[in-house]
Amino acid sequence: MDEVDVGIVQLLEQDGRMSNVEMAKRLKVSEATIRQRLKRLVGGRVMRMQPMLNAERFGEWHLVLVGLSIEGRQLEQCARQLTDLPEVVNTMIVTGRFDLIATLLLENQRSLKDFITKKLARVPGIRNSETFICLKKSDPWVDAACLVRKR
Repeated sequence: MDEVDVGIVQLLEQDGRMSNVEMAKRLKVSEATIRQRLKRLVGGRVMRMQPMLNAERFGEWHLVLVGLSIEGRQLEQCARQLTDLPEVVNTMIVTGRFDLIATLLLENQRSLKDFITKKLARVPGIRNSETFICLKKSDPWVDAACLVRKR
């Protein structure tokens, strides 16, 4: 990524609907350059554009992190199975005290209880887990798919 690519990303971060013409003006390049760069960035899977929603506007949704210790060599299998659950925003294989960290978006405490006792309990290979409820997130924006697939 060069200076123009970084500029495109920064402008889209400020306004995801900014036109190619406006970006070209601000970056002092041609509109064709912007179009080509966007095609390369998105087509090369360097960048993706997606709608983001303000989770604070969707009632009492809770962001929850679950640290998981996994038995033996089942790490990637557990990560895949967790990612397929609708409550799971993402999973991360990590170093440190846990092997995996899953980020969840849940409607209420009951949905947390159901997730842990019914869904998480069915995933083979999980040795133990520790749950962290996010009290305040510095950035309220989440991938729109996270909230939409829960409805």
